[in-house]
Amino acid sequence: MNATLRAIIAACVLCLASGCLPERPIQVRPLPAPAPEQPAANLPNKLHQRNWTGKLNQGSCVHASLVNHLRWLNEFELGERWRSTYSDGEYDSRLRSRLNAADIDYSYTIKADPRFLDWATATRRGAILWWKPAHCCTFVGWVNRDGRQYAAILDNNYPGRFELTPREQFVRLWAGYGGFALTVLDDPASSLPYRSYEVIQ
Repeated sequence: MNATLRAIIAACVLCLASGCLPERPIQVRPLPAPAPEQPAANLPNKLHQRNWTGKLNQGSCVHASLVNHLRWLNEFELGERWRSTYSDGEYDSRLRSRLNAADIDYSYTIKADPRFLDWATATRRGAILWWKPAHCCTFVGWVNRDGRQYAAILDNNYPGRFELTPREQFVRLWAGYGGFALTVLDDPASSLPYRSYEVIQ
């Protein structure tokens, strides 16, 4: 390295060290946050669990719904363990006993109280519930469309899409199917990232 090049490098290092280069302040402005994701428990299609037939030749819709719910709550290992352990038909008191035995915290209703689903949506957890005759599905939240509110349901017999039912109709039918709903009290998946600011040139 010749003397001239060494001198230039030394001058640059000295200049940087002494702060002689002018600083250009960076100006930014905030960007508005996007609207909340709908549905709130927006489990990706690839994670939708299909119903399966158990050893007693019965559908396993309660367990499939719970597996969907657990996957949304980042409890993948627990969901797979549940799927490999339980199958066939299920009823709410035995399901709660099994959850208790596994030391899983949960909240539930047996009165078709829409406030429970309001809370399940607000906390982005969703729920499992009795929906359709002798069937259990995963409630993934209330969805607003054209000024109306709909229940968004993931039916494990038809994975890959969400079914929408107007709120009033949904609550009435849900009550007729027994009014049971249950939410595991774990943290849901993170909300979608978004750009919160931009640099002003």
